[in-house]
Parts: sequence; structure tokens; C-alpha cells
Amino acid sequence: MRKLLLGLSATSALMCIIATYAAELVGHAEPVYDIMTSPDGKWLVTGSFDQTVRLWDANSLQPTRTMLGHTGLVLSIAVSPDSKLIASGGLDNSIRLWEIPNNAPVLNLAGHQGAVASAGVTTDGMHIVSGGADKLLKVWTAADGKHTRDIAGSMAAIKRVDIRKDNQQVAAGDATGVVRLFNFADGVPQQVLGAHTGEITGLAYAPNNGFFLTAGADGLVKRWPVQLPALVNIAGHGDVINAVALRPDGNWIATGSNDKTARLWDRNNGQPIRNLDGHPEAVTAIAFSPNQAWVLTGCADKIARLFDANNGQLVKAFAAQAGAITAVAVNPNHQEIAVGDATGAVKIYKTADGAEVRALAPHTGPVSGVAYLPNGANLATASHDKSVKIWNATDGALVRKIDVPDVATSLAVSINNLLLAVGANDKQVHVFNVADGAAVSVFAGHTDKIAGVDFSRDVTKVVSASADGSVRVWDLNAKRLMQSFVQHTGAVSGAAFHPDNKTIVSAGADKTIKIDAISVQGVFVTDDKKFNDLVIASNSAWHATAHEDGSVKLWDSNAGTLMRPFPGITGRAIAVAISQNAQQIAAGGADKQVRVWNLSNAQAQVRFETPAEVTRLTFSPDNTKLLASGADNALRAFDATPPNPQPADAPLRPIAQTLTGHTAGIGSLVIAANNRTAISASADGTAKTWDIAATSFTANLAGHASHIYGLAFSNDGKQLVSASNDKTVRLWDVEKKTALRVVSTQQQPVYGVVFTPDNKSLVIAGGDKTVKLLNLENGAEVRVFKGPEFPVYTVALSPDGRTIAAGGVGLGPNRPIFIWNIDSPDPVKKLDGHKDDVYRVRFNPAGNKLLSIGYTGVVNIWDIAAGKSVFSNKLPTITYGGNYVAAGARIAATATDGKTYFVDLPAEAR
Repeated sequence: MRKLLLGLSATSALMCIIATYAAELVGHAEPVYDIMTSPDGKWLVTGSFDQTVRLWDANSLQPTRTMLGHTGLVLSIAVSPDSKLIASGGLDNSIRLWEIPNNAPVLNLAGHQGAVASAGVTTDGMHIVSGGADKLLKVWTAADGKHTRDIAGSMAAIKRVDIRKDNQQVAAGDATGVVRLFNFADGVPQQVLGAHTGEITGLAYAPNNGFFLTAGADGLVKRWPVQLPALVNIAGHGDVINAVALRPDGNWIATGSNDKTARLWDRNNGQPIRNLDGHPEAVTAIAFSPNQAWVLTGCADKIARLFDANNGQLVKAFAAQAGAITAVAVNPNHQEIAVGDATGAVKIYKTADGAEVRALAPHTGPVSGVAYLPNGANLATASHDKSVKIWNATDGALVRKIDVPDVATSLAVSINNLLLAVGANDKQVHVFNVADGAAVSVFAGHTDKIAGVDFSRDVTKVVSASADGSVRVWDLNAKRLMQSFVQHTGAVSGAAFHPDNKTIVSAGADKTIKIDAISVQGVFVTDDKKFNDLVIASNSAWHATAHEDGSVKLWDSNAGTLMRPFPGITGRAIAVAISQNAQQIAAGGADKQVRVWNLSNAQAQVRFETPAEVTRLTFSPDNTKLLASGADNALRAFDATPPNPQPADAPLRPIAQTLTGHTAGIGSLVIAANNRTAISASADGTAKTWDIAATSFTANLAGHASHIYGLAFSNDGKQLVSASNDKTVRLWDVEKKTALRVVSTQQQPVYGVVFTPDNKSLVIAGGDKTVKLLNLENGAEVRVFKGPEFPVYTVALSPDGRTIAAGGVGLGPNRPIFIWNIDSPDPVKKLDGHKDDVYRVRFNPAGNKLLSIGYTGVVNIWDIAAGKSVFSNKLPTITYGGNYVAAGARIAATATDGKTYFVDLPAEAR
């Protein structure tokens, strides 16, 4: 058996020698046995007794990947001609294949103006959709990165993008909390959702295509259906609409406009029913009678008018008041109406003859709302004097005055007679008890004054319309926003609830009426403040969130209830991901670690350390890869497969791949269905695609009965040959990852093997003290090369395939290296100088120099033609292997201290 260790006396003798070396690789925990340079010159690969294979950047000499999988010493390394595969063999009798990662982006998707916050990929892997600060969605072909079209994405910077799993719909969430849905095929807008009060921090479609979830800066997660009611847009008015009302049964809409008309519309189809004519100036207020027979209007000409709703005929025009009419209401007894005006006056008239019944004590500012309680007992009025007053409807006596913090702009009463809603100039909706005037709730979120309010019939919600162009629905019980509507393009003057408690009718300065519906299916309180990430499990039943306090939580996506937390992160939890098989959850954050847990019981499985905060995470669809982005703008891939058996403490694993190319923060990550292509979106204005290498070995080629000493790829990369202590030489199919045949069985272990350039022959060396040329097809010995008298440890073939070099064991002070012409069995040169066993010979790229590595640390460079050493050095430790690097300008020697030493060569030795 080839010796692997040396006695202490030899080691001690060498330690007194001062070596000259330019750099070193440090990282292996035990002796490094072999090193190879990738043919493209970008990588160095080392194999060690610590059972790992490591990949190093050839320029920076920084480690980029540690490959775990061998269960014995790694004794041999080979790199494929295309620099994409590593083969390693060792004391565990196995050969393992590993992918060399491409650490640069494959495609650079440039075209956005400003930061790209998010990107998604279709499930077929054919298209990428990105969204950013320029408010656009851009569609790209994944194969070549070609920009195919833009989708007019948002009115604000896009923060999150996702594509429905059937590739039929794309969603974009923006900085204002709005989500817009588009048909993916043609980009046609489908719906707009006011989802949250702050920016969208999470957006994800359920894998079953049944719903999607949003997360916002308000700490909420909301559940939405993917099929939403279509917005109904009604146009017809020629000027701003000042007032809107719904008939009690919800079937008709009444509007009043600056175009001097009041109009009735069919709510079901949006068609006009009739005009209510006779207004010489703007119609400023409108209301249906409770029995639906009349429509009462207020006009800027200071007159209130009562119309027959069924034929549009004027029933009565009431006496002119001192100011423009600003609010009207019909008493539930249908015998009286209440009219408020811009002077603060409120007057009561009889419907029968129009006679004034009484004038209430005036407000000191314009009246902004009048409303009878449904029981008819009281009348409520609101005014710019910052008050709401409740009056006895029978005698006009003041029952109660309620102070409002700012100018009251609108008023509504609940159908159960218990609550008042007041909109104000302070941009808030104030809810009070009718009975005692006590404040019940205050709803904040609008960015301009409130213009209209209304209660739902079930008294669980209140709707508000604002000059900020939005309509908002508030949950009275939970005391928070449910949903916003942002379809208007100007100030909204009023909004009303349909009796179904979900349909909203609104109108405003854009001259349109809009009919929409509450579509939110669930509002889940997830945090009392903004949280950082949201992901849905593949079973569509669970979702997970990452929080500022370091917590990671799993939730029921139907009920919104907490299922379990996942402890361990110290500092902010920024990113979370769930594996596609819904068996693992991963999270990372400010503590610069990625942790992976068992999803079902929160047991910590494995962890990874990173040099920067973790900002995003995603699993590959096949669950074999975990990809993270960092605050240093780099991407890192990990092998997150659970250890088997699982130790009590989660083991620390190395980074499998590091990818660089972004110059600013990465906002989103996703891996396509092919399990290789990753897409990232960045604040540097680009989206990029990356090739993610397998994070573990791609094949375990079993068949040898003992350890593997030598490996070589064919020059076309299609085959791999191995030499073993079991005395066999075996051939493997690289693409199929299968054994082809045993090429040869020798009398002693085979230590070295190399392909000839034509891939038809092999050169082998071994314990039988021979170097042989074998026919690859049938294993026949073509030639046995003469000279060696002891086992041959190492063999090399010059780049042109004409010259063979070999070395190994000897006796006494000399271990010669033999040089042959491949066509002749007799050596053409015998290179003397090594006094210790020769463990490695390698030709330089030009083929005119030869590197030899001795066991005791002696390094020689030989001029082959002259047959003499032109450079010699001694390293401070036992050495096992070496190779040329830096295009032959430097050599690397692997050593027993776990390091690899680099020696720069003088010009004559290159």
C-alpha cells in the first residue's frame, strides 16, 4: 500500500529548512493530498485527509466552496476539460462528481429606471417579470434575457411581484400599499386592491392558485381571492359629482353633480334610468326616502327639491334658504325632511305641503351632514363648527352636542340607531355612541380630508371617501382598515354601502361612479409593526413570517392562527423560506446566519454562517438547494438537506457557492423550475439570472473494492477513468453517471492514470513497478515502459501526448524520474536528484518543463530537453502533491499541515 504518513524524525529534520513561498491556501483541517487547476484557469481544487474537496478562486486564492460527502481521505482529484465538473476519489472506495459553480451572472436584465425591487419567474421557466422604482413591470424571456414588453404596473414604486402558478395572472404591490393584478398574457389590468396602509412588504400566490397573501408595513397579513369582482365604472356626468346615495334596496344609485343634474342609475348594469331635472345650479346633496319612493336633492341655488323616484317628476320645491343647500335627509315617517345649508341653518319641512315646521338652533359653521336615526326619534347634524348635534325629531330640542377634533365634513348613522360616524378635516373617521356621545373609535389612514361616510347594514364596517382619491373600509370590531379602493383619479365626494355589506358605490371629481366590492377574505394580525418577509407553503395551508424581534412564525393561512415559532435567530429576522416539500423552513437575518428547522416540530437541523446580513432566502423546487442574498450584495447557495441521523445540535455547514455581480441591495430571489436558474432583483437597477450548481455531489460512482488513487477525464469530457488500490482501472460514463467497464486488472494497486489526447489509450502506473500504455477499448497492453525498479506513484503525459514522465519509490539516496517517448519502451531521460519518494510529476503548459514533488517537501523544476533541474526549493513540511498554476508561472504544493504553498518560478523555470 502506498504510504500516507511519515515518521517524526524526517519531519523534525525538515523543519529547520526555511522555505521560500509566495502565498498559501489555508482552510483544510488535515493534510492536503492533491491539487488541480481547472482548464479555464479560474479555479483551484484541493482534496484532503479531512474528507473534503475544496474549491478556491485562482486569482484571489479565496475559498469559494467546501464539498462534503466523502467518508474517507480524499486521495485524487480531476477536473473536466470544460471546467464544469470535479471528480474526487478516496479511501471510502467511491468516486464523487461535483459541479463547479459559475459565480458570475448568466444574464443581466437591464432596462428599469431605478431600483428593481422584485422579480418572479413563470412555472414553466420561460418568462421573468420584474418590477421596480420606475413603477413598471417588465417581461423578459428567461432563455436569452430579451425584454419583450412592459406592463403599466403602478402609480407608485413597485415593491413586490409574484406570478400566479398557472401563469395566468401577475400581481404587483407598491410603496403605498396598493396591489394591482394583470392578465399575464397581454398585460391587461384586472383589478386594483388597496391592501395595506403602508408599503407592501410581502406578496405571494398560493400554489393551489386559490388565493394570494399580502403583507404590509401595518403588521397585517391579508388573504385575497384570485378571482375578484370586476370594477363597474359609470360615466355620464359632465362635471364633478358632489353627492351619491343608494336606494335602500341597493338597486338604484342617485347622484348630484356640478353639471346641474341629478341622475338615477341602475346599480346592476350601470345604465342610466332617468334625470331629475330642474336644477339651475350645482346639485350639492342627495338622498332617497326610506320607502324608496322619493329622491330629495339640495342645490347651490339654496333650494331643496323632492322628486318622484319612479317617474322623475318634481313633487315639491321647498322654500329657499339663506345659503346653498349642503345636506338633506327624509324622516323615516316620510312626513318631514331636514335640510342644512352653508350658513349653518337646519330646517324641517313637511313633505305634504312644503311648509316649514321648525328651524333648529343654528350651527356656527356650514352644515356638512344631516341624518335621521332609523327609528325616527332623533336627527343628527354635523357642521364645520367642529360639532355634531343630536336633536329630538319631534320637537327639535337639542338632546346632545358632541365635539369633533376638527371640521366635521360628513355624517352617517348606523341602522341599529347606536352609532354615529363623522368624517373630518383631520383626515380621520370618528365613531361615537349615540346614547352618550362617547368616542368609540378613530380611524386614521387617509391623507386628505374625509368627504363622505356610511355604515354597512350589519354595522360591522364603516366606509369613508376622501379628497385623497381613495375609499376605505374599516372594521368596527377589529378597529383597523380592511381594504382600500383607489380607482378614482380625483377627490372622492361620497361612498355608500350596498345592503349586501360588501359592495361599495362611490363618486367624485373624476365625474364617474364606481362600483366595487370588499374582497379581502381574512385580515390576520401578525405583528404590531412592520415585519420583514412572508412565504406560503406548497400545501397552500400555511404561511411563515420573519420579524424585527428575531422571531420566525408559522401560521394557518385559513384562520390566521399561529401554529408554532422557530427560535434561534438573534437580532432581526429578515428573510424566511419554506421548502417545496413543506418539510423544512429556513430563516436568516442580522446575526449573519441561516438556520434551517424541521417545519413540523421546529427542531433545528442545520445552520450556515455568512459574512453579511441575510436579506432574502429561497429553496429550489427540488429542495436540494437553499439560496440566500446578503447585505454585501452577494448570493450564496447551501446544501440544506437534513443530516441523517440528526444530531442534537444543528451542525454548521459551509457555503456551497458564492455569486457576485450586483452593486446594490438584492430585493428578491427565486429559483426556476429547472432547479438551476436563479433570478435576483436589485437596487442597482438590474435583474440578473444565475446558474446555481448542485450543492452536494451529483453522483456517487461505486464499484471499486478499495480506495481510489488516480482519476482522469477524457479530453472530450465524456468519460472518466479511475485507478484503484483494488488493482483495477475502471471507465465511467460522465453524463449518465454509470460504470462502463473494467478496462484492466493489474497484479498490484494502480496509482496513476491519464488519457492520451485521442481518448483511445490510457497510461497507467502502479505498484507492479511499471508504466504501461493500455488500449482503452479492450484493455490490452500496447506497451510496457522500462526503467522503474520500484512502485511508481505518479505518471504524467505532456500536452501534446508525446512524452511520459513517472516517478515513485526508490532505495538509498536516489528516486529517479523517468522520461519516455510514448512510442518507445526505453526511457529517453532519467532525472536524478530526489532523495525522497516522488509523489507527483506534472508537465508545464508548454510541455518543456516538469514539476516533481518529493515527500519531504522538495520541489524541483526540470528542463526536460537538458535533463537537469533548473529550480529547486524546499517547503517547511511534508508534501503530497502539486501542480502548475497561473499559466505555469507558479507552482502549488499540498502539504501535511493542511496548507497549500505557492512558489513563484523564475523565468528560466517556467
